[in-house]
Amino acid sequence: MKKLIYTVVFALAGLHVVGQDMSTAQIAFEKGNEAYKTGAYDEALDLYTQAAEEVNGVTINYNLGNTYYKLDKLPESILYYERALKFDPANADVLYNLQLVNSLIVDRIDNLPESKMNIWWKEFRYGLGPDGWAWVSIGCAFVAVILIILYFSSLSRNIRRFGFFVGILFLILTALAISLAQSAEQYRKNFSTAIIFSDKVDVKSEPREGSTNVFVLHAGTKVNILAAEDEWYEVKIASGNQGWMKADDLEEI
Repeated sequence: MKKLIYTVVFALAGLHVVGQDMSTAQIAFEKGNEAYKTGAYDEALDLYTQAAEEVNGVTINYNLGNTYYKLDKLPESILYYERALKFDPANADVLYNLQLVNSLIVDRIDNLPESKMNIWWKEFRYGLGPDGWAWVSIGCAFVAVILIILYFSSLSRNIRRFGFFVGILFLILTALAISLAQSAEQYRKNFSTAIIFSDKVDVKSEPREGSTNVFVLHAGTKVNILAAEDEWYEVKIASGNQGWMKADDLEEI
């Protein structure tokens, strides 16, 4: 039980503003921090939830995950750690706490093996988030403009050649960074995963009550949502098994 699970982040850095006044969220967040430090976890939860109505990001979700853990609500804790990873998939603190809480739930599901290259690519593609890649694109575009100006204004043929070709390179990097920003935003919004909240769920072979039970899952387990039909979701777990379950039994990340 390392130190991370016991701590919250005591600053609003990293929260993503969603176009509303920050002052109310700031006050609620700071009061939540004080309540957490004194062990008043129910009060901290109310205050963090209030702040989360106005802002979003890795910080507020991380603190909510820690608070739910302190209240012994493991599915909720896992849900908010997973939501924090939507903003920073490689965050070491969140990953450590998530691993710790996952070790406490009933289901022990082995993940399908993933190559180091896939892990690296995922961290590279989503680690900066859409805002980070947007800033990279702005920086590349700025350098490209400077180099293009150099191309048109310099009297030296070598400098003009350098400005042209390197300027083209930075324009390509700008387009790539914009594409990665869009990809990171799409990942954050559209990657359909969920956490099971019901104590025990019989996963069915078909989306109807009378169908065969194919396996059983318990609260806190993460599933991928493959399809939806009326009140049913087709889900897949990390080991590769899949089946149907009621939508009321889970909460989307």
